[in-house]
Formats: sequence, C-alpha cells, structure tokens
Amino acid sequence: MSKQRPTTPPPASEDDDTEEALLFARCSEVSDGAAPKKIKAGPPAAKQKSAAGGLPKEELREPSSALPNIRRSHLTYRHLVISLSTSLVIGLLLLFLGRSFYLSHIEPRLSGAAAPASAASASTEAALKEELAKSAEQIIALQKQVDVMRREQLLTQQHTRESLENISATLKMPQLVPPPVAPAKDLPGTSRMADLKPEVSPSQQELIQLKERNRLTQYADEAIATGTRRPLEVLVDYMRDPDVPHLHDAAQAEFMRAVRAIQILQREEPGYHLPVAELFKDSNIRDEADVKPEALLKLLADYKQPWEVRVRVCFLLLGSTLPETNAQLIKAIKEDPSLDVAKHAQLSLEQRIKKRFRFFDIPAIEEWFKTQGK
Repeated sequence: MSKQRPTTPPPASEDDDTEEALLFARCSEVSDGAAPKKIKAGPPAAKQKSAAGGLPKEELREPSSALPNIRRSHLTYRHLVISLSTSLVIGLLLLFLGRSFYLSHIEPRLSGAAAPASAASASTEAALKEELAKSAEQIIALQKQVDVMRREQLLTQQHTRESLENISATLKMPQLVPPPVAPAKDLPGTSRMADLKPEVSPSQQELIQLKERNRLTQYADEAIATGTRRPLEVLVDYMRDPDVPHLHDAAQAEFMRAVRAIQILQREEPGYHLPVAELFKDSNIRDEADVKPEALLKLLADYKQPWEVRVRVCFLLLGSTLPETNAQLIKAIKEDPSLDVAKHAQLSLEQRIKKRFRFFDIPAIEEWFKTQGK
C-alpha cells in the first residue's frame, strides 16, 4: 500500500483575493451597526474572472461612504429631540425654582423695607407739619407782641405830647406871667440888676424850628397810622394859632398829607357785616338788613362800639328815611373819634343829598345844613 500524501490547498488565485476583500468589507459594515445588505449572488467564476480581468480592483470594491445609513439619521433626530426636551424641562424647572425663591425670600424683604420707608416718610411729613404749625403760632405771637409794643409806644407819645401841651398852655396863662421889671434907678442903697433877655443864636433857632416841624410830622403820622381824630385836631390848632405863624404852612402841609392818606386808605374789611346776634341779643333780628334806622342811629352815636360797626352803620343809613339822619351823619363827621367813621359818614351824606364837599370841609358842610334848616 502506498503511503497517502497530505492534501495541501491550492494556491490562492486572483479571484479568491477579490472575494475575500468583498467579505471583509461586508463584515466591517455589520460591525459598525448598519443593517446588513443582501448581496446578490455574483456571476460565475468565469464571468467574475473575465470581469476581474478587464477592470481594476478599485472599481470592483464598493466604498462604505456611498452606502445609505438610515439608522444613523434616525438616531441623530432622536438625540436632537431628546436634548431639546431636556433643555426645556430644565429651563421650566429653573424658572419655577427662581419664582418660588423670589416669592419666599426676596419679596417679603422688599415689602418689609418699603413699609418702614413709607412709615418714615409719613412721620417726617407729620413732623414738618407740626414744625410749621409751631412756627405759625410763634409768628402770630410775635406779631401780637409787636402790635402791643407799637400801641404802647403811640400811647406814650400821645401822653407826652398832651403833657407838653398842658405845660405850654399853663405857661401862657396871664396870671402866671411875671410882672414887668421896673427900670433901675440910680439911687444909693438900691440894688441894680440888668434886665436879662435870653439870646438865641440862628443855629439854635433853626434847631428849635426843626424840632417843632418834627412834632407836626409825628402828629400826621399818628393820624395816618391809628386813624384817630385827636392828632388831626392838634394840626388844625397849629394852623390857627397866631403865636406860631412860622408853623402855619408846615401844619397845613401835614394836615393835607394826613387827610389825603385817610381818604385813600381802607382799613375795614370788604365783607364785614354787623354782628346782629351780639348787638341785639334780646331781639329776633337775624340779618343787618332787618335793623331799623332808629337802632342804627343809636349805634352811630355810641362811641363805645368798635369803629368797624360805626363804619358799617354809615353805609346802612343810605336808605334811612328819618329826618334826623343827615344831622347825625354831620355830627359823626365833626365829633367821631375815628377818622374812618367820619370819612364814611361824609360819603354817606354826599350820596344822600347828591352834593359833593371837600374832604373834611366841616365849615362848608355846616353852612349847607343851615340853609336846609331855613
């Protein structure tokens, strides 16, 4: 028996190399996760051989990039959707957490800080109002003190002037004038004394005249400031005094200044009305229009009443039908202590009789009244 030789594979041909390359390519596609593609049965070896003999190896192989990868595109879309959904959920969660943190921690602190600020502003405003009220009260109190001091000063000046006038009037009395000195005789044993006459220099004379002029100015200032009649009557006395002819023009100028100021000034309030509830407590009068002319004439003659009341009475007497109304108005012009009352009395009289007079021209008014009596 002859010994058998081991069979050896035949040498690999070019066709075998091509098939192995194709199988390697397909295996690499399956390992990458792509779907396996059915490969059609190739042509017979003879055809492959003929084909392989006519084409190069690069044309026989199919590149992996040219094959469609449908599963990979589906996975990419899913990853995109999942990432977007996750981002949206995370954003909503963060928004919810931020809102809850703001409502629980930040908003109470803000409201707590705003409340003290509003309370502080309210307290500051209240404190400012209290300070303004206190300041207003202090201003009113100071104004009252100034008014009192001014009134006391005017009263002191008035008393001083009255005292000086009384002293000067007393010195002018004839019984107090010393008798004339007899001429000295040149007799032995008789004492002789030269007649003493005060000598006044021109500068001293000017100083005396300046002081007198200042006194007249003070009278006019008092009449304008207080509206009282007494300073104006003093100016009239200076105008008529024959002992001081050098002061007649000055007194007349100050008189005209005071009269002009009284004519222009308005001290009474425009909306003032009679306080009938206080003036007529025992009657049922509710309005000043219901007051009878007789009661108005009584109020005009009562100098104890405030001057505002007497001024209003002069206005209400325009419609009076009593015959003694004009006489009472003329009396107020001549004798009322307040120049404002005298002014309104003259205005009321002129409107009643339809005739005009110069301001405080009492002689002309009396002359007219005498003609009416006839």
